[in-house]
Amino acid sequence: MRIGGRWVPSRRLAGGLLVLAGLFAAGRLSRELVPADWVRVVQLGLGAAAAIYVALVVERLRNTAVVVTSVLLCLAAIEAYAVIEYPRPINIHTPDLWGPQAVLGWGARNPGSFHHTEIDAKTGRRLVDVDYTIDEHLNRKVDSAPDGPAVAFFGDSFTFGLGLPDADTLPQAFADATGRAIRVIDLGFPGYGPQQFLRALETGLYDGLLQPSRLFVFQTAAWHAERSSCIADFVKHAPRYRLIGGRPELAGSCTRWWSALTRSLFTGSATYRAFVAPLVERVRPADIELYLAIIERAAELAREKYGVPTAILYLPDRDYAGRTGISDDEIMRRLRDHALIVVNGALDPSAFPGQPLLIPGDGHPTAVANRVRALLVRDAVQSLFPEAPSRTAGTPRP
Repeated sequence: MRIGGRWVPSRRLAGGLLVLAGLFAAGRLSRELVPADWVRVVQLGLGAAAAIYVALVVERLRNTAVVVTSVLLCLAAIEAYAVIEYPRPINIHTPDLWGPQAVLGWGARNPGSFHHTEIDAKTGRRLVDVDYTIDEHLNRKVDSAPDGPAVAFFGDSFTFGLGLPDADTLPQAFADATGRAIRVIDLGFPGYGPQQFLRALETGLYDGLLQPSRLFVFQTAAWHAERSSCIADFVKHAPRYRLIGGRPELAGSCTRWWSALTRSLFTGSATYRAFVAPLVERVRPADIELYLAIIERAAELAREKYGVPTAILYLPDRDYAGRTGISDDEIMRRLRDHALIVVNGALDPSAFPGQPLLIPGDGHPTAVANRVRALLVRDAVQSLFPEAPSRTAGTPRP
């Protein structure tokens, strides 16, 4: 058989194909045997090995193969440096905590108790060691009134209560702050954004739980615009919306925005995460407009379909919002102008000496932060819940 202008014996060709197939199989197997952050390093190294082999057996491709080998080894070295210097925490979950979900992209797979451990990759320090209870409706468990009109909390890992036991989540804190006289539902899940809030209402996904309802609460921040615009790679299976005539219209999923090849080659690497993402994953004013439009449309559906108001628990991030060209105050004003109840969730750490508001090394809210924000929400919507205890003089304030 002729390769590169030379005749190569079939046995030699078969041996070469066998070697390349073995290297390819090793690359696939590395996903199972190698820590996730090191898979790309191993695969780049195996690619370099394949190029070296080609250089040895195909003379006319030798120079090209040497160049490819050099490039792949350099990329492997850069990737290894990024993994070492900018490691992600190591997360260990009970299997089947979450998986694919047809409407929202992903979600809890089974009811039960699931353990989550998070470890600092550099120090080995345990950041999180907690159990999550998923109820029969595949939502985070909340102990509250068993029946009656519902207060539904929508949002991401902050609402879900990532890193915290069931007793310390925001929805549970709200249920406690209202004397457990109200049925409270936690519909938050890690990685969700405004698009899951809107899509759930459009499709009636939770109608069995939300009839009847009295209030929807959505916890959000300006950085959710990365999710609603499909900029963040981890939302690749989320619903995607586009603004058409000033209204958000469903346009498939974010998978269509991030091509599979792009994700495979670039966005999944530590190099991309550490050096490229800060430069290219920037939220533009148009992304903020889509973010606000999605929330506003969800609030319209809440009024039209469920007859309830929507409260926005907004977490200001002045530095982040400033980079988008719009301030936190302007975002909150825009939402208020669309008849949403906006609760400013900013907390002053100096008001809580010795009580961290974020889980150290992790960044999610602590039980202290959730309890204070739950009181802020309760106070803002007190008139909707005459059966709940009223605010007392001893209520903590931020």
